[in-house]
Amino acid sequence: MIMVDFESVIFVIVSGAAIVGALGCVFSSRVAHSLLWLMFTFFAVAAAFLMASAEMLAAIQILVYLGSVMLVVQFGVMLTRRRIQDVESLPTLNAISAVSSVGVFAFILVLLRGMMEHSMWDADSSTAPTTIEFADAIFNDWTMATVILGLLLAMAMIGASYLVRDERLVNLLWDMGAEE
Repeated sequence: MIMVDFESVIFVIVSGAAIVGALGCVFSSRVAHSLLWLMFTFFAVAAAFLMASAEMLAAIQILVYLGSVMLVVQFGVMLTRRRIQDVESLPTLNAISAVSSVGVFAFILVLLRGMMEHSMWDADSSTAPTTIEFADAIFNDWTMATVILGLLLAMAMIGASYLVRDERLVNLLWDMGAEE
C-alpha cells in the first residue's frame, strides 16, 4: 500500500490548476476569457509559493500580477475596442509617447541603479535576506518608490477609465435621466 502525504496531493492539485489555467489562457477564443484564465494561473502560482513557505513572494504575486498587471492588461483590452483619437493627431501623440517612454525607461534605470547599490547586495553578507528583512526593505527603505509606483498605476487606471467611457447620446441622456 502506497502512502501519499497531504502536501503532495495539494501540490498536484495546485500545479494541475496552474497548467489548466495556462492552457486555458493560450487556447481561449476570447481575450476576456484568456485574461480570466491567466488570473486563475497567477492564483495557482501564488498557492505554490505558499506551499514553499515563501509567503512574501505569494503576496507580491497577488499584489503585483493580479492587482496591477492584470488591471493594466484589462484596460488595454478595453481600449482596443474603440477608436480613441483622430488620425490627424497621431504624429503628435507618437512624439509624446516616445518622449514619455524614454522618461519612464530612464526612471526605471535610476531605480534599478539605486536598488543594486543597496547594502543587501554586498558580497560580504553571508546569508540571503529573510522574508522579514525583504519586507522591511520594501516598506521602509523603498517606501517612496513603492508610493510612486502606486501613483503611476492609479493614474493609468484613471486615464484608461476616462478614455473608455461611453459618450453616445443615448447613454448620456440615460445618465441624465432624460427621455429620448
